[in-house]
Amino acid sequence: MSSQNHANGTVESSSNLIPYAGSESEFEYQSGHSRGSRASDLLRRVTQYTEYSVASGEAGREEEAEEEARRKQHLASQPTRHGFWSRHNGAMRKMFFKQWVTVILVLCAYVLAVFSIYRGSMYKRLDRLTNLKVLVVVEDDRTGILTSTLLQSLESPAVAHLAGWTVNNYIPEDEVIDLISKEKYWGSIYVSAPNVSTQLVSAFQKGQNVSDVALVRCYYETARDLMGVSLYAKPALLQAGAVFDTFLQEEVYPGLIAGLSAGQFAALRNTSTLTNPPDILFTDGNPVTNPVLLAPLQVGLIYMIILSLFQILWFLKINGDMAKFLRPINYIAYRMTMSQVNCLVISLAYACLNRAFQIDMNRKWKGGFGVMWMVSFLVMSACGGANENIFLVTGAILPPLGGFWILFFVILNISATFSPIELCPAVFRFTYALPIKNGYELMKMILLGTYSGHIGRYFGVLVAWVVLNNLLMPFCLLFFANMSKKKIVTELAKEKAEDQDDERSEPGKTARTP
Repeated sequence: MSSQNHANGTVESSSNLIPYAGSESEFEYQSGHSRGSRASDLLRRVTQYTEYSVASGEAGREEEAEEEARRKQHLASQPTRHGFWSRHNGAMRKMFFKQWVTVILVLCAYVLAVFSIYRGSMYKRLDRLTNLKVLVVVEDDRTGILTSTLLQSLESPAVAHLAGWTVNNYIPEDEVIDLISKEKYWGSIYVSAPNVSTQLVSAFQKGQNVSDVALVRCYYETARDLMGVSLYAKPALLQAGAVFDTFLQEEVYPGLIAGLSAGQFAALRNTSTLTNPPDILFTDGNPVTNPVLLAPLQVGLIYMIILSLFQILWFLKINGDMAKFLRPINYIAYRMTMSQVNCLVISLAYACLNRAFQIDMNRKWKGGFGVMWMVSFLVMSACGGANENIFLVTGAILPPLGGFWILFFVILNISATFSPIELCPAVFRFTYALPIKNGYELMKMILLGTYSGHIGRYFGVLVAWVVLNNLLMPFCLLFFANMSKKKIVTELAKEKAEDQDDERSEPGKTARTP
């Protein structure tokens, strides 16, 4: 009887190790349930493996707790520590120098590759000055004294390469100004009347003053491009004017005086024509007189990229906490919504900052402050969304790549934004599709009242960036969660293998499971 009980006991204890297979219908149910569990687990990772939980180690601790239920933990023996140059640390030194050389080479390669983008935008820029089109309006009769002298000046070696001088027959001054304001040309040198050469000859023959008459004029607008006009367009116009004055005094005046009679010359001596020749009248149609404007139009745009990064970093913990209470789909919607709300509020502070320094925002529209706010929001959202998606991807692969990205993104955006793209190599045409360039053009309209003919394109590019970033965010969140889980599981498996190796090598030091 006892043996029978003993046998029964053996059977009962053995049966506890055999799982219940169940019926065929139950098996089908479990298979479908398994597929649903995998899909549910995929979404669950989005809330479990957030940036904060991975960075703080919380996700690793949760995964380790789950692994504890499936296997035993073995305590690894602490390695004995030695000095850096100790013979015991030979393998460690080899590993250190190998990794150090790799990191330094990567950093040097990054400097050479990324910093070259900014310098590349300036490479041989002076050889492309002829890409800056400048309108030259002359008399219909190009044999006139002033017209021929002006054309001769523009063909001189000191002037010809400074701009793309585009010669056109006489058009009224209003049309010239309209062409410059609509950014068809970077500036213009034009005759004030269709018969200026005749006026000059008549003044010499009749002994009249011509110093107060602007026979030749120049028009440009600094607001179109603060750096481009100041560094390239205006110097070219000034140089052309200087050469024109030189030709006028050294060649034109002596010829005119030689053709005068004694009486005409005596009458001319009583005027200021000989001592004060008519200079070119330069006019800046839209000057930039407030130096504070350089802040929002240049460095301020760079700050917006960095600010968009701050809102990502400061919300890591908050997002991690919210992930514990939200369903995966709700968490994804929460991340997309909060990203836009954060940019909206921060951009309001940016617009208020400009108002605090009494910057006029109503040059173009009466509600300039609201337009400035919306433009700032679109720029910050476009940059912030791109930064957030890239940080999710790089954070899952190699976190230091996030720092590489932010510097690369800044350099990429500013390389050809604050200077004429016409002077950069052709490859920099991609700048037209970047958020900072389009935000820069919109802010010039608000703060400087520049031409608004391309406003639709500028807003369209920014909105496209915002929409694309929001469409990609769910996939980036899933990618981050899956990659982080794989990395943590791999690390735990590696630790388990090391524990098992230690257990086999030191059987007397078996770890006890608490």
